Amino acid sequence: MTRKQRIIQWLNVFLLVINISAFVTFLLMNMKGDEKHDNRFSSDEFLRTELGLSDDQYKKISVQNNNVFRSYQLLLDKKCELNFELIDQLASDTPSQEITDSLIMRIGKLESSLKSQTVRHFSNVKSICNKDQKVLLEKLVKDMLEAGSQCKYCNKINCERRDQLKKSK
Repeated sequence: MTRKQRIIQWLNVFLLVINISAFVTFLLMNMKGDEKHDNRFSSDEFLRTELGLSDDQYKKISVQNNNVFRSYQLLLDKKCELNFELIDQLASDTPSQEITDSLIMRIGKLESSLKSQTVRHFSNVKSICNKDQKVLLEKLVKDMLEAGSQCKYCNKINCERRDQLKKSK
């Protein structure tokens, strides 16, 4: 086995452990039945409050994002199924590198689709916002991603090349 294959194999195992840990954490959190958790939380309601959306704007957002959230849930369900297929493949006596690679590629495509749904959601919100609300939305997204102080070129907080990168672009 070449060095590259061993590295990829260990990377796959590492990613698998992370996915399993996240899944187990999710299961344990759901099994606890935490009374403090509000099942009625809505990201649209949160945005309504944070951005000061009018009733009309809120209704438009709810209608636009209904399909987005359904698609998002279907993608999450499919990704979960593929994660279990990957676990089964890796746990088999003779895991197939071809099947494992195929599953990894499919999981990656689903992850990309999930990101696209997130972009669609925020595009829908932005489409109904006025100028001031768009500024608040941008700040809110940056705060959520903790990206306000990061260099937009390299994603580092303390970027030594920030000024050079600004000039070259």
